[in-house]
Amino acid sequence: MRPPAVLLQALSATLLFAGAGGLGKGEEPPGLYELTARSDLVVSARVVSGSLKLAQVRVREVFRGAARPGQRLQIAFRDFNMDLEKEDRVEFVDDETEILFLTPEVDWEGRRRGEDRYTLVRGRFGRFTLPREGEEIYLEAVREFSCLVSLKNHRDLFDRLKGLVGSSNPVLVDAGMKEVLDLDLMDRDMVPRVMGYFRDPAPGRRVAALKLMGRLFAGSGEGERDPELQDATLPPIRVLARNDPDERVRGAAVDALGSWGGPAVAETLKEISRQDPSQAVRYRAELILLLAPGSP
Repeated sequence: MRPPAVLLQALSATLLFAGAGGLGKGEEPPGLYELTARSDLVVSARVVSGSLKLAQVRVREVFRGAARPGQRLQIAFRDFNMDLEKEDRVEFVDDETEILFLTPEVDWEGRRRGEDRYTLVRGRFGRFTLPREGEEIYLEAVREFSCLVSLKNHRDLFDRLKGLVGSSNPVLVDAGMKEVLDLDLMDRDMVPRVMGYFRDPAPGRRVAALKLMGRLFAGSGEGERDPELQDATLPPIRVLARNDPDERVRGAAVDALGSWGGPAVAETLKEISRQDPSQAVRYRAELILLLAPGSP
C-alpha cells in the first residue's frame, strides 16, 4: 500500500475537475461521491419552476451543508448552456425531484449574490434527476457519501470505502470499487467480495472487479503468491478471459492475467492472442507475452 501522504494526494486528485459544463479529453463524468465531496451544499429538492431565469426549487432533504427542509432556493444554470450541445443542456422540469450539488453563486468580485442563490457544481453534472421508481438507492448512497466526506480520520475513511464494495446498494458498490482502485486500497481480505462480481450482470462491474484483482496481483510480492491464492483466483479469471461475451471484460481479464504473469498464465494468453474474436483483445494478450521477462 502506498504511504499515507501519497494516498491523500490521490484522494484530492479524484476531486479536481477541469471545466464546468463538459469533459476534457479522456475525462470521465464525476460520480455522486466526487460531487458530494466538492459541494458546499447537497440537497434533494422538488422543482417549483424551471422556466424562470433562476430555477426555483424547494428543499426536501439536506445531505450536506447549511439549508433546511422546505427552504426555497434559486439555482443559476443558464450560462452553462451557452457552451453545451442541445442534448447536454441543463433543464429543470416542474415537479421533478433532483439531487443538487451546489455552491453559492458569486459575482465577478467573488461576493455572494444572495443567501438563497446557488449554482451547480461542475455545471450539467451538478444535478441528478431521481427516477420515479427506485429513488431510495440514490438517496441512501448520497447520505452515505455525505457521511464519508465528513470523516476526519483517513484510516476510517479508507476502511469505509473498502466496506462499500460489500454493499447491497449498487451505487455504493460502484463508488467503492472506483475509490479502492484509485487509492490503491485493494488487499487480500477483499478478494472474496471482489470475485463475487465476476458473475455480475453489469459488464462494467465485472471490469472493475478484474481491475482490482489485477492491482492486487501487480502489487503482491513473491511471498504473497501462494498456491491457495493462485488456485482461488486464476481459474475464474481464465474463464472470463476466454468466454465473457463482452470485449471489455475479456480485455480486463487478460490484463489481470498479465499482472500475475509467468508460466501459470502463459498458455492462456497465447491461446487468446490467436483466437479471441476481438483484435484489441488479441493484441493485448500478445503484447503482454512480448513484454514478459524472458520472452524472445
